[in-house]
Amino acid sequence: MMGSDELKFLHNFHKDFLHDTAFNFYGTRMATCSSDGYVRVYDLHDNTWRQSGYFSLPSQPGPMTRVTWAHPEFGGIIAAVSYDRFVNVWEEAPTGPNDPSEYATKWVPKDQFFEAFLFGGNEQRGSITDTGTHSSNYNTVAVQFSPKHLGLILANVFFDGRIRIYDFQGSNVVNKEEIQTKMSNLSCISWSTARHHLAPLIAVGSDDCNAGTGAKLQLWEYAPDRKAVKVDLTSVNMLLQNAIKDIQFAPNFGQSYHLLAVASNDIDLFTIKPAKGELNNNSENKAQVYDVTRIITLDDHGSTVWKVCWNVFGSALYSCGDDGRIRMWKGAINGPWKCESNISLQAEALERIRSDASQSTEPVST
Repeated sequence: MMGSDELKFLHNFHKDFLHDTAFNFYGTRMATCSSDGYVRVYDLHDNTWRQSGYFSLPSQPGPMTRVTWAHPEFGGIIAAVSYDRFVNVWEEAPTGPNDPSEYATKWVPKDQFFEAFLFGGNEQRGSITDTGTHSSNYNTVAVQFSPKHLGLILANVFFDGRIRIYDFQGSNVVNKEEIQTKMSNLSCISWSTARHHLAPLIAVGSDDCNAGTGAKLQLWEYAPDRKAVKVDLTSVNMLLQNAIKDIQFAPNFGQSYHLLAVASNDIDLFTIKPAKGELNNNSENKAQVYDVTRIITLDDHGSTVWKVCWNVFGSALYSCGDDGRIRMWKGAINGPWKCESNISLQAEALERIRSDASQSTEPVST
């Protein structure tokens, strides 16, 4: 267990509630978003975190609720979502000699668009190809870029059960597809990471607390040259009756299956493997048949689990829950997954460290 003397807090430059944080692919950059309407970027240099930039909407700033990074191969690109249903994408660029910025780079809008405009609304913002016919009256609840081998593609998840896929093709953004999940209260999304030997999958979860409303998890098989098709998960959803707060595919380094972590009242780990004879099935109208197996349930939190994430090798899983602990899980070869360590602080120590951090503007060493 990590004690209070080993944990350091990064000074919070935001002026309101912090809603989301995201690390880039290498874990060397972090973005945060807040109700103050700003996204702030921190870089890790010589084991020290320093703020390297910040930005907000060019007009009518509103609360920012979700933030995510594109793969560094595409440059510095961040997508963030605001309460007014704008999806905002920024790109990092070098500052010029006449720029007033105190930083070496600046963040400029790459694309900004209003969801209702795409699908029949009256407001427009930015350049977009209008290919839709339906409007969504609900907020975006999750946003995530695809793995790099699929291109610069962004998935946008709505509370009312819609998923919209956008393809950044040069200077334009094309609304590639809309997926109708027919689930309510969508909460999270994750792209699978296998490159060629397994079909790309999109997992989406619902945090609907009513066990009688149906499926809480869906998988969609994605391909650039056809519409996404739904994977049959009837048997799996019989096991998932609680609200899903987060889902994450593990990095894949040639394994014959996808590994998916599902966070709800506990953590369920599933392997998703094409059934025998189904590998590389290229049917356009239906997904492959998959053998989906729940390999373990991790219930050490004893309460709602809000976030899960994998290390870069997919060998360790991290989770945080209502018990006030961050846990690290590891799986032995052909053995069970176990909690190897956890971080916990007494309330008094937590307040003391936060107070010290709030009074300091110094960068934080890790």
